[in-house]
Amino acid sequence: MAEKHKRLLYKDALLSTVFVFLCIGIFAYNPINLKVFNLIAKTLKDIEFTDIIFSGKNANKNDINAKISNDIVIINAADRGRAEIAQLINKINEENPKVIGLDFVFEGPKDFYSDSLLKKAIENTHKIVLASKFKNEQGESHEYIEPSSTLGNCKSGYANLMIPSMDKTVRFFRSKDKVKGKIVYPFSLEIVKQVNSEKAEKFINRNKDFELINYQGNLETLHHINGNDIIKNNFPKGFFKNKIILIGFYASDCNPNPILDDYFYTPLNEKIIGRKFPDTYGIVIQANIVNMILSENYINKTSATFDWILGFIICFLHNLIFLKLYVHRHLWYHVNAKFIQLGTSFLLILLFIYFFKTFNIKLSASPFLVPLILTVDLLYFYEAILLWINKKRKVKTYFTTGAKHY
Repeated sequence: MAEKHKRLLYKDALLSTVFVFLCIGIFAYNPINLKVFNLIAKTLKDIEFTDIIFSGKNANKNDINAKISNDIVIINAADRGRAEIAQLINKINEENPKVIGLDFVFEGPKDFYSDSLLKKAIENTHKIVLASKFKNEQGESHEYIEPSSTLGNCKSGYANLMIPSMDKTVRFFRSKDKVKGKIVYPFSLEIVKQVNSEKAEKFINRNKDFELINYQGNLETLHHINGNDIIKNNFPKGFFKNKIILIGFYASDCNPNPILDDYFYTPLNEKIIGRKFPDTYGIVIQANIVNMILSENYINKTSATFDWILGFIICFLHNLIFLKLYVHRHLWYHVNAKFIQLGTSFLLILLFIYFFKTFNIKLSASPFLVPLILTVDLLYFYEAILLWINKKRKVKTYFTTGAKHY
């Protein structure tokens, strides 16, 4: 009899787990468009438990040893036009940098004077990369905007960041795309190509469509200088020699408040939930990507298939315990199951964080936690359906093997 009950336990544990995953599929699809499901989905979709590691990740000191890289310097070009940016490039060029990256999309020609100055500055630079972009953050069928032909034949890479809207968190970027059958690469990778072709090739050989950004810090953790100080020679002589110079935008000269044009939400935000303002400028994100490729400090994401299969197994193992509690200790089922649920969820989150922090391996939390959270309460619905079938068809079930103590 005990062996028969055991078979029924395993059968119902498996079927109840399938039932939980079917319900998750229905909730995710949301065929009747319930607003509460939409709201919950949108809120949770932009939150990752690994954000705890990145949140507020900044150096505590301002000295040179606190910087994430002493090879990268960000220059704020603020609201300058092409002629003034040319002046910045000429000043920096006197120091012989390794490469200059211009995180601006010079779309179309401007006036002849400004364009000619900028073209000459670009031609006089040994290694320089300009930004291009896809419209609407998409590739292939969407328009690809390259630097104006009036600036000469320039190397460029797309500076798009992978977000559907400005209120979403930037966690990853496209590692390559296609334009009219030709492969194009991101702005950050094109910069690395000019500095270390071997590491750039290693990045390409990872052959991933998207790469997670391994953020090491915000603006405070990078060497950054305002463009005004460059023009006025107010910087240490020789400081730019053999450096990667990223010229972009991180503040306005005439406005002390953050400008939201090139300002994004990232996992570096000190508030994981309830964020009011973006936290990181685009040029700082590009610097983090450049640093990640050069240091080869990548984040490896497990496949969705692996995550969901493992999530299914964890849910099944818990259903074995929950079914026993439900049938033989029903009075205390909900309390005991909730404690088990809470304990397992806490341990899983710690495990996710440990793997991420120690091995740079990222597992998605949803396939593990969502089934575990739902299965305790969905077991009531599963029992009701099964007992209804049992009355009609006399199907054997574990629910009929022991008295429930109400």
